[in-house]
Amino acid sequence: MTTSASGPRDVPGFPTSSRPAQRPAADFREAVARLAGGVALLTTLDPIGRDCGLTVTAVSSVSLDPPLALVCVKKDGFVHDALFVADGWSLSMLADDQVELARYGARSRAPGDRDDFTGWPTRRAVHGELVLTSGVAALECEPYDWLDAGDHTIALGRVVRATTDAGDRAALIHVDRRYARPGDVLG
Repeated sequence: MTTSASGPRDVPGFPTSSRPAQRPAADFREAVARLAGGVALLTTLDPIGRDCGLTVTAVSSVSLDPPLALVCVKKDGFVHDALFVADGWSLSMLADDQVELARYGARSRAPGDRDDFTGWPTRRAVHGELVLTSGVAALECEPYDWLDAGDHTIALGRVVRATTDAGDRAALIHVDRRYARPGDVLG
């Protein structure tokens, strides 16, 4: 079965009766919670130049030529709207000792609440957004494309600068709704 923007399509030669039944959203959410992912802080500036950030795990490299990265952002969050008007956004990949920062970026916010990252070491990116300098790596991006994805938007960014600052620290990961540090390296 292939999909389109309007939903699933039948693939010629494959009977439609072989499709698995649709699972409820709760089952889907439970299943994908088991997939470990790196933790990053997405930062940008809002329309009047204030810092805003959001802890994200739906992050991926996309292309080397041109260098592209993606991040998935929920449509009803205040960072979502800021991304559409920003000249740039950054992804700071967090280290395993930055759980407090990850929780800060993931906290619930009321309309009008602002972010304050003065408790963490930062620098300004090319387009003015914050980059956390104490993480394991960072990507500074310019908007490249936007893709509608249900209750989220996939933001594609062209990477204009990438830095690594890991030292001997490991990346922070999120799995089973908990923060963790990587375990043994296998293979």
